[in-house]
Amino acid sequence: MTKRKKAQEEIAGFFIIVLIVVIVLVIFLGISLQKSNKTLPKESIDIKQFLESVMQYTTDCAISYEPAYLILSELIQECNEGLSICISGKQPCTIAKETINALIDKSFLISEKAATKGYEFKAIHDNNKTKKEIITLAKGNCSNSIRGAETLIPAFPGTIINTLKLCY
Repeated sequence: MTKRKKAQEEIAGFFIIVLIVVIVLVIFLGISLQKSNKTLPKESIDIKQFLESVMQYTTDCAISYEPAYLILSELIQECNEGLSICISGKQPCTIAKETINALIDKSFLISEKAATKGYEFKAIHDNNKTKKEIITLAKGNCSNSIRGAETLIPAFPGTIINTLKLCY
């Protein structure tokens, strides 16, 4: 009987040790995941909806004839391809930058005294092999809390990823 009790006690002790090790590993995993999430901006539904609506904004650029003005997502695609010029004589990238800058400035109060301290906008073409920055805009101070979102535009081959980060 004593051998059987001794074996049961050893198994119970082993189980308790394994349980303690698993709990410690889960705690360390939770702490490390929390630290890595702090560097990523928090997803914002408002910013995502803003980006989606901005991509449908009609710009001042017509490529083939007026009044066939491009929406912003089409203009960013033209900017990525780099083959066309607007009828006004301006480059699609220039008009895209001016339009995005104006829309963000009119939609958000951005200054050191306001709640929104700055922003970063990027349009990047990703074809799963290489990434090419198409448009990069930034204004203000982005050292504290960041909220952001992204939208995708199909651009064969690959996609154009539009990212907007607001800094608080």
